[in-house]
Amino acid sequence: MGAALTTSRRLRLLETAYAHGIRHFDTAPLYGQGEAESLLGQFSRGKRDSITITTKFGLTPRRIPAWFRPLVPLARAFNRRLLIPYRQRRSAQQSLFNQELKGDSNQLKDELHPASITAIETPLAPPVVDSPSPPVEYSAAVLRDQIETSLRKLSTDYIDYYLLHECQAAYLNQPFLESLEKLVQEGKIRHFGIGSGRWQSRCILNRYPMLPWIVQIPDGLTDHDTSWFSERSSQHLFTHSTLRLSLEKGRGSEQHILALWAEITNQNPERPGLLGEVLLHAALTKNSLGCVIFSSGNPERIRSNAEILRAATAYRPAAEQLLDALIATPASTPI
Repeated sequence: MGAALTTSRRLRLLETAYAHGIRHFDTAPLYGQGEAESLLGQFSRGKRDSITITTKFGLTPRRIPAWFRPLVPLARAFNRRLLIPYRQRRSAQQSLFNQELKGDSNQLKDELHPASITAIETPLAPPVVDSPSPPVEYSAAVLRDQIETSLRKLSTDYIDYYLLHECQAAYLNQPFLESLEKLVQEGKIRHFGIGSGRWQSRCILNRYPMLPWIVQIPDGLTDHDTSWFSERSSQHLFTHSTLRLSLEKGRGSEQHILALWAEITNQNPERPGLLGEVLLHAALTKNSLGCVIFSSGNPERIRSNAEILRAATAYRPAAEQLLDALIATPASTPI
């Protein structure tokens, strides 16, 4: 849904993905200022039985006044060219600050609980919750209204995976959960689940372990507890943001990761596209029984990612070796 893309170009991107074997498509009412579901519905006509679709409950776009709608493409271009690079710079600065903070917290853990340190890192405290109240009411009526809107936009009578978008355990209540199960019984959704952060998802899974949750989480290269979520997802684990998160946090610099992968696979560490290759192979290995989601506005990258998927089994031993090496890397290694 990039600012530079026309509707026809967006549809061609989806067709490129489909032509190269990609059969799962993830969207949400929030995406593309509310336009993404309709676009996917247009694309899926004649293909619905051969693809699976995820959409979500909860977050919705702000209503845009009619007078402002012609300016939306300009606003998107401003966001892409100015705001996103600014946020990336701020994120890099925050990452450096977090490294220093993490070093202090690791020292504290060593002093207080030396026997509790494991290869799987768990935070000393949960992350700060920005929204203690849900963005919409978690009620049967709001759920029914959102699901009917999504079905209409997607031009379908069922949704394969319906996720609670950035949900927290405190948002949930028994009538709402019963309404989700009723929608499954009606055939309007086939599976429901969580599309939230790792900490929030852990809290929900621990509080409601009896429900058949589908789990979708962000998954960076150095998130070592992915198998925990895979074991608790009732069907497949969905992971996303692999490329972004792996560059924002974790052990080892970009050069260190490339050097390790190049040595393991006997490649040139300076080959263009190598970083994306290693990150996707690692993601596919960590979530070998699930689904790894990526987004792109570039048809060539879609093709190359599909090729990486086809080669994933052959590269799995190399990816496992890389992941083991990163776990063993000292925490002081710069990122």
